[in-house]
Amino acid sequence: MAAILFLSFFVALGLGVVLVAMRGGPRGVRDSLERGRSQRLHFAEWAVTAAIVLFGLVVPALVLLGDQASAGPNGETLSAELTEGRQLFFERCAMCHTLDDAGAVGRVGPDLDVLAPSKSLTLNAIKEGRARGMGQMPAQLLEGAEAEAVAEYIEAVAGR
Repeated sequence: MAAILFLSFFVALGLGVVLVAMRGGPRGVRDSLERGRSQRLHFAEWAVTAAIVLFGLVVPALVLLGDQASAGPNGETLSAELTEGRQLFFERCAMCHTLDDAGAVGRVGPDLDVLAPSKSLTLNAIKEGRARGMGQMPAQLLEGAEAEAVAEYIEAVAGR
């Protein structure tokens, strides 16, 4: 989508240059510049100006003002609680676990997208820790509401 908008902007800009060059008469735009501007703008000139403003100012502003903080790499927008869970996961869990939505590529713990644990399994792992294979997850990395937020987040996004 962004590539189409980007390309459309330059197509509109190129058409604008062609229209301005054609507008100047048989000798081109130089004649118009030498005579000065005494005529009103034509519809095509207004359309090109509007397209340049739209694609050059309005569309980028809308993209920048959009709610990007709660959208993950897969573009899914999360609630405030799940966004908090993502942030906590990123701070405490991402170095060991893989989870696409958080952009985590840890290699020590299990890939949570493959495992897709339930909230209760995640809460149990956080509370008691895990020591299987080559890695070891210490107990009580998170407690209370923070553990709940991370467990809800993982359950909501793992494997999706």
